[in-house]
Amino acid sequence: MSATEKEYLPHSSGCFLCGDENDCGVRLKFFVEGDAVCARITLPRHVNGYKNVAHGGVLAALLDESMGWAATVFGGSQRMYLTGELTVKYLAPVPVGKEIVIRSRLVRDAGRIAFSEGELSCGGEVRVRANGKFLPMSREATAEVVPYLKFERCRKFRTLFQGDKEAR
Repeated sequence: MSATEKEYLPHSSGCFLCGDENDCGVRLKFFVEGDAVCARITLPRHVNGYKNVAHGGVLAALLDESMGWAATVFGGSQRMYLTGELTVKYLAPVPVGKEIVIRSRLVRDAGRIAFSEGELSCGGEVRVRANGKFLPMSREATAEVVPYLKFERCRKFRTLFQGDKEAR
């Protein structure tokens, strides 16, 4: 699938992870591939934890965001989700300046809670794994978030929240 064919997800201009107007951020673009939310990025040096190695908190944030999007996209509520619990296992250092791949999926949607898992790879090697519990936002809270999202690169997911009339 080419970059122009990818099913991109919406983003927020000020977000540290996906914000295209955040000078301190990493400007990540999430997309859907099969049953997973994915992203590819080369992290900039300003997210070092120590020399040439990405900060663990940034890596956790990348997985947290992608797993939350997996719950939002593949869950049944047509709402945004918030993190209830996040467990991260660091298997190997993740370098800055080299491409990393993030892949997350919804494991189960139990209604009041969704379970997602994700992994971050570099050079074909899984470096970080995570799992988490995600809570659906209320319809009202989702409706407050939606106007801040940008959908210009979305095709299929432009209508992600349209099933919820209050969240348009």
